[in-house]
Amino acid sequence: MKPASIAALTLVALIGSTLAGCEVAEESAQKLTEKAEQAVQELAREAVSDTVNAFNEQIDQVQKSANELLGQPEEETSNDKPERETETPPAWSGEGVET
Repeated sequence: MKPASIAALTLVALIGSTLAGCEVAEESAQKLTEKAEQAVQELAREAVSDTVNAFNEQIDQVQKSANELLGQPEEETSNDKPERETETPPAWSGEGVET
């Protein structure tokens, strides 16, 4: 075999190995990216959940303070009781009037 042929085959083998290595590296990078994305989503869910819980606690405190200011007893403000029906607003006197 000629030295040029050996050099060409070696170069082809080297390029093939490099391409295979690049493909493996790309797959690893893709898997790492997917795992990082999942971790970010989980952190975001936890942060939103914590924020919502803190917000709900603040709303509960404000409602309790408002009820105390209004002089409502504690048992009326509990969440166990069904909400009272609100009165329907009076009908607007202009209903059914043609112009």
